[in-house]
Amino acid sequence: MRRREFWAFFILPAAGIIVLFFLQSALSREFLKRKTEALVREQLTASARILAAEFEERLKEGVLPQTALDRYSGETDIYFLALVDETGNVLGWSSQFEGYLPIAGRPASDPESWAIDSPAGTILNVVRTFPAKEDRIYSLYLGYSLSRLDEMLAYSRRSALLLFGALGAVGLLLFSGIYRMHRASLARTEEAAGERQEKERFRELSGFTAGIAHEIKNPLNSLALLCEMMEKNAPDVLAGDAALGRIEVQKISRILDRFSAVLRPLDLRLETIEADAVIGDAVEAASPAAVSKGIPIRREPGSGPRLRADRGLLAQALFNIVRNGLEASADGEIVIRAEKNKAGVLISVEDSGPGIPAADRERIFEPFFSTKADGLGVGLFLARKIVEAHGGRISAAERRSGGSVFRIELPGEKG
Repeated sequence: MRRREFWAFFILPAAGIIVLFFLQSALSREFLKRKTEALVREQLTASARILAAEFEERLKEGVLPQTALDRYSGETDIYFLALVDETGNVLGWSSQFEGYLPIAGRPASDPESWAIDSPAGTILNVVRTFPAKEDRIYSLYLGYSLSRLDEMLAYSRRSALLLFGALGAVGLLLFSGIYRMHRASLARTEEAAGERQEKERFRELSGFTAGIAHEIKNPLNSLALLCEMMEKNAPDVLAGDAALGRIEVQKISRILDRFSAVLRPLDLRLETIEADAVIGDAVEAASPAAVSKGIPIRREPGSGPRLRADRGLLAQALFNIVRNGLEASADGEIVIRAEKNKAGVLISVEDSGPGIPAADRERIFEPFFSTKADGLGVGLFLARKIVEAHGGRISAAERRSGGSVFRIELPGEKG
């Protein structure tokens, strides 16, 4: 999946979900506000109708307006009460907000109920007119505070934000997981494609080398026999040259055999073995060269890991790495250790050579690449081929104290 497609597939839907969530939350709060205000308005209008009828009777009985209002001054549900005559004079009033009477002019759109903003919050006003004695017209104002509704809406808003935060955190974790899986999948796909290309290249190279070896081996054998006959029958002055020619022909034949063996498919014979046993085989094979150069090979005690491997091939891979270290080192020592790690088994080989340039640390495992003037570039390639055939990986790095360190990671024993 390309980057643009990835954003279109994950980011845009996530942004759309966030926008829809906020819209739905805002619409829900607005709907709740309208419904609650309508319910309060309906109940307050009914209360105003009942109270207006009662006030009408009490005023006809001669009760003073303020005295009639004082009877309801303790009602917690009613924020304020006010009695106003037809000229706008306040005849009596009672308010929970001391010294403040939030009465405003009636709006033309809704002459019976309306909401106003006050220091105490939103106040819903309801007015009811009724006749009194002496043909006078009174208006009864009732106020109901909507502060609880505001608190409920604020709580709803906070809850929505908390829910959004929780969903955002979960979404972020999910997105991060999907993104990492996507990156890992891309990496595996690219790695698999690279391996297929490399195998195809090796297949072509193997066929090419096999063809060359077949075409050259027969003439080389004939040339080797001719040199041998000349060595036996030629005069002494030419016998040495004939022997040298035979040796060089045999060297060419061995090089062709090595190339053919390196490029030939591996046939693994797996068995459960200890990593230390494989190290022992490699050290034994490399000991003559180590003694000849005066460079000791030191085996550090490990954790004794076991693995399923072809003992001979894996020992060959280790031997090639040790031999490479011996050839690169003028002094110092070769250190080998095996230990368990998360992947399974880690085998490391350290040398005291000049090290490997960073640009060449991947190329040294390619076929026929060598930093040595007389190198063929097949030893480390064969080591990588053997390690990868076991499901492992090999890498080279710089050693802190100087030199190089080769690391082989292999799957451990299952079960």
